[in-house]
Amino acid sequence: MNRDKWNSTNWLTANSYEMYKGTEDITSPAGLQLILQSDLKSDIERSINVLDLGFGLGQISQQIIKFVSDIDKNEIRIVAGDTDDSLLEGLKIRKRDQQSEGWNIVNVEKIDANAIDRPNDTFDYIYCNFLYFLLKDPINGLQESIRVLKSGGTLSFSTWAYSGPFQLLQHAIALFPSYPLTPSPPSGSSWTHPQSVRKILEEHKLKDIIITPFEFFQYADNPRQMAKKMWPVVKVISSRWGEQQGELGWKVFEKIEELLKRDQGDEEVKIASVALIVTAKKP
Repeated sequence: MNRDKWNSTNWLTANSYEMYKGTEDITSPAGLQLILQSDLKSDIERSINVLDLGFGLGQISQQIIKFVSDIDKNEIRIVAGDTDDSLLEGLKIRKRDQQSEGWNIVNVEKIDANAIDRPNDTFDYIYCNFLYFLLKDPINGLQESIRVLKSGGTLSFSTWAYSGPFQLLQHAIALFPSYPLTPSPPSGSSWTHPQSVRKILEEHKLKDIIITPFEFFQYADNPRQMAKKMWPVVKVISSRWGEQQGELGWKVFEKIEELLKRDQGDEEVKIASVALIVTAKKP
């Protein structure tokens, strides 16, 4: 697993791990807020089961490990679940190599958010960082999470209110003289508005709902590095471009780099995003 595919010829052939590696800080600030808002630390000295669903590169699990590192007798167990084989393999390697650094409390498993292979009432805490709106059936994914959450358990998830990476891509693509027609976004826009999210949760009988806008910045050492961090997003946005995806998608990276150089210079650059940090309890 390496970054050698970051070039105009091979960028489309990268697996998810190869694309996401190095992008941890794009979503990890929101992940930390999920843990803080869920008040996990106040509960951490009892035996609890946690599901890190759609774990990506393991940012949530890593933050929880940091929280419990100073607790001598914690009985927390984390199940980190995802469906992508390359991400699963990447986290299994990390767990193997970092057993002594707290990863012994994590089990890495293949778990489909739309069909969680667990009995009802299994987990005390479930964390989903920027996941539900990406699922083929977001509502079913939410229902599955609620099903496996214990009564009194906490569901904590994030969604984009304003995605800096997506706005940057839109800006870059808008400057092309011509580009393939991109389909209209799905009706998942209901996941970007606080009142819509609250309505969804209330309809599923969740209580103690807290929705907090959280503004944060995503940094890179230079414009080219930031363009590289957009790798997964560019692949998704350009997925309907057919035979032009490889060539034109690479031009998106070049345009992103050009825009950032123009506006912020050749050194450290940043973009702003706003996440909705959502916590709720199962009755």
